[in-house]
Amino acid sequence: MKVPFKYLGIPIGANHRGKDFWQDMITKRRKRLTIWKGKYISYTGRVILINLVLSSITLYYLSLFKIPVSLEKTIKEKQIDFL
Repeated sequence: MKVPFKYLGIPIGANHRGKDFWQDMITKRRKRLTIWKGKYISYTGRVILINLVLSSITLYYLSLFKIPVSLEKTIKEKQIDFL
């Protein structure tokens, strides 16, 4: 097996300090946001989707790696924009 490889959807052995490492998580979140089309969902529905789905995708990655501060700000901004 070559390093880096994916285990349960998380790249193992890659440099987690670089933005390339986090690109997979960002694309997963972006796909979810485009499918939902926030303008058709109530405010309460958007809050629930952010808390349950988007936050869980991020927490899954954060269970193993520390996120860069710049990326953390970007994630928060995207959630606020969706809200």
